[in-house]
Formats: sequence, C-alpha cells, structure tokens
Amino acid sequence: MGTQLPEPISIAVDAMGGDNGPSVIVHGVVEFYRDCSRSTTENVAIKLVGDRDVLSRLLSRSKGARLPITIQHASQVIAMDDHPAEVLKSKPDSSMLVMAGLQKKGLVQGMVSAGNTGAMMAASLFALGRIEGVPRPAIAATIPTQNNPIVVLDVGANIGCNKNQLFQFALMGEAYSKCVFSIDNPRISLLNVGHERTKGPSVNQEVYGMLEDSGLNFLGNIEGDGILKGEADVIVCDGFTGNILLKTFESIADLVGGSLYLEMKRHWASRAGYLLMRHSFSKLWERLDSAEYGGAPLLGLNGVSIVAHGSSTSKAIKNAIVAACDFYRSGVSDRIRQEISRTIT
Repeated sequence: MGTQLPEPISIAVDAMGGDNGPSVIVHGVVEFYRDCSRSTTENVAIKLVGDRDVLSRLLSRSKGARLPITIQHASQVIAMDDHPAEVLKSKPDSSMLVMAGLQKKGLVQGMVSAGNTGAMMAASLFALGRIEGVPRPAIAATIPTQNNPIVVLDVGANIGCNKNQLFQFALMGEAYSKCVFSIDNPRISLLNVGHERTKGPSVNQEVYGMLEDSGLNFLGNIEGDGILKGEADVIVCDGFTGNILLKTFESIADLVGGSLYLEMKRHWASRAGYLLMRHSFSKLWERLDSAEYGGAPLLGLNGVSIVAHGSSTSKAIKNAIVAACDFYRSGVSDRIRQEISRTIT
C-alpha cells in the first residue's frame, strides 16, 4: 500500500496586511511551496486575498503562476491604525473580512494575516464564533527555550483577565501543546513575581487554587527567569503581561544576533572563530528567530486564525502558513472543545 495523502486543505492569506506590503506576503506564499517539505505542502492550496491586479503581477514576477495559488479579489484594506470594531461595518470588502468570510462559508479551512491584530480578532469572532464555553479567545505564542518550545497565552488579545479566563487559557494551552508539540502531559505554570501561592494580584491567587484542583499538570507559579530555562511547557498570563514578555524576548533575540555580528567584525580572530563556529551560530539563531514560528493562533475559535507579526518577513509568512496547516490537521479546536465541555458539565 502507498502512503496515504494528507487531507486536502485550503488556507486564505491576507495579502494586503502587514507593514512590508503585499510583495513580501506573495514571496512568503511562494516560499511555502519551494522551501517546505512535500509532506507539509501536499494537498495544500492557498488563496491570496487582496487587489487582484497587484497580486497577479506580483505572483507572475515571483514565478508562482504554476503553483496551487489562486487570488480572491478584495477592494479595501484595513490599516494598522483602524479601529477594530469600526472596520466590520466601514470596510466589508477588505482583504481581512473577505478572507474571514471564505472560512465562514467553508471555502477555506484556515486563515493568516500580518495585519491589524485587533481587527483580525474581531473578524475571526464575527466569522467563526467562539467555542461554546469560551468567553474570550486567547493568542498563543511559541517561545524557544533550552529544551522544547513553550506556549505562552495570552499575549495580547485580553489586557485584563478574570480567574475563569486564566483557567481556560490553561486548558487551551494544554490542548495546543499536546496536539501541536506532541507533549503527553504538558507542565503548566502561572506567570508571577514569586513562587509562593500568595504572591501577585488576587486574581492570580484565586486561579492558583483552581489549577491545583483541576487535574492538570500544574507546577505552580513561574518567575521570568524560569521561562527560557524551559521550566514549563505552558505559561498562563493576561494579555498585557504576555505581550510585554513576547516583545522583550524578540528584542533579546535581535540583541544576541546583532551582538554576535558586531563582535565578529571587530577583529580578524573573531572572524576566524565565526567561520569555525558558524554552523552552531546558525542553529542558535534558528532557535531564537521568531520568524521560525511564523504566527500565533487565536485559541478558542470554531476555526483556524493565525496572527502574524506586522513586520513579518517572507520567511515568517511561510511559517505562518505551516502553522495554519499544523493547527488544522492536529485537531486542536476539537481537543479544546472537549476540555472546555468537560469542565462545564
């Protein structure tokens, strides 16, 4: 018997969102087919959403005309400073809302955007709806550590959270870690200023007890210095704290990479050492580079919505598409639905 082909899926990509323009998005889509393994790209079709004339020219220039890429026209664009609630009415034919509509109709199985995060969340909620029992979706970011990658949520969708929301973030993070990273019993920790259960704001102390009694593999609180050591697999926090954590990590990665380059230029001995160590440096940068993970999924929706960084490179867009495929194929949403249902029955 031959190897069974993966289920055919279609991913919509917002070609007009992001800081770097549609050319970077189109290049990322083409790189998905050219750089990723056949097992990843097999039976995957991509629908670019945006200005048809612009995208047709870019696709032809990128030599992607023969790839399984189609274009869905959208006449409007959501800007980074547009108000999320207003664009649902004022820009119904925007690339982001057209893309969300395609998934609502079942014409695509996932979507990716590097555009306005608030608008992406609003469009996703409008088109897909929440899993029953989930009051607010959460953005789950992946951060590399000394060991396995860790999942941090929320990283920006919910600035303030109550104890029930934080508890559900733990359930959703556990499901995501199991399905995507194949961790059988993810270690879950609550981000706080100390290990003691009495530390931090009252909401943290309240959810601490809920997590202790939940049956999850809850390790207690984790401080900032334990994150990159890989002391947990899932870290739970509100979106305000999580977003600061994520942006700080990204700046550390840039600092490390930039510092290595500057030191290499200072002296011939440094350059010689770099030549000997460049494979190790390359592997280190690959682990630190946020573009390797592409984008962060919105957990708690009835569908697949991947939020990419506004400054995404073509490499990040490529990997955001990979993340959308992995999310859909791994059945994360079904697992979350089961976990939430178990806690409310």
